[in-house]
Amino acid sequence: MSGSPDGVYERGIIDPGVPVANSTASFWLSTPSRIHQIRSRWVDAADIVIIGGGMTGMSIARSLYSKNPELSIVIVEDRDICSGATGRNGGHVKVMSYNCWVDRKVRFGIEEAIRWTEFEHSHLDEMTNCVRDNNVQCDFTLQEGVDAYFDPKTFRRAIHALQDMRQHAPELANQYTIYSAEDAISKYRCADTCIGAIGVPAASVWPYKLVTSLLESMMVEHGLLIQTNTRVRSVTDVHGDAFASVVTDRGLIRANHVIHATNGWIGHLNPELRPYISPVRGNVLRQLPSMPPLQLGNTFWLRYGERTTTI
Repeated sequence: MSGSPDGVYERGIIDPGVPVANSTASFWLSTPSRIHQIRSRWVDAADIVIIGGGMTGMSIARSLYSKNPELSIVIVEDRDICSGATGRNGGHVKVMSYNCWVDRKVRFGIEEAIRWTEFEHSHLDEMTNCVRDNNVQCDFTLQEGVDAYFDPKTFRRAIHALQDMRQHAPELANQYTIYSAEDAISKYRCADTCIGAIGVPAASVWPYKLVTSLLESMMVEHGLLIQTNTRVRSVTDVHGDAFASVVTDRGLIRANHVIHATNGWIGHLNPELRPYISPVRGNVLRQLPSMPPLQLGNTFWLRYGERTTTI
């Protein structure tokens, strides 16, 4: 999968449209959840409507309930629940702050760069606690992630960033390990052309199982309502009105607040965001490793240059 931030379309030009009906079949969706096509009882008013039933929509609902368990929340999903980007990836949970350290330091200053890095690192602990505390069966495993480098310039830049990070945030930078080419090849069975690697704090998870399990729990505990296969046609929010109107192909829902959690599709309902958010197509391929195979028990990013391959 490409790690490039480049969008599929020129920013601000193309309406991303809506999720297609005939999407490709993903392995991660091969065992549907019990709520994959859930349609809760219909309500025409709610405190909050969340558009999008993936990782972001679930996380927002969970955070809101932690502040006010009595909220009335409706999640509206265009297709089956969690059928977009969240349900179509293998769940790399990786802390890779060193890759962003220099840019953050230059743009925002050292103190803010440290805050961002601490926040990013906290996600791994939060994910671990969430899975453990809720007893979610989602194949969650803590492990070391391996960034294997094959481009000398990219590897030098990564080492420089990590060394600079150690000067300002040593307790965070020390969670990363630099491996020589010999170690990467012998310990992790990387290809002979690997010039080095960086070990990062990481985990693997089955996102679809995680999200659907937590959504189902919120339905039971808080009365969360979910409307799958329900397309939002428009959102009308007139200044002075007490409610925003979420117009769907099944009816209208009035809401005190509307939250858009639609990832790359967000520009369709929010044209003003098109100059800032452009969808990215993840190109996924099946790669058969040469013998001996890559070391089991790790996640790998193969860095050949500016673009990144994940396996």
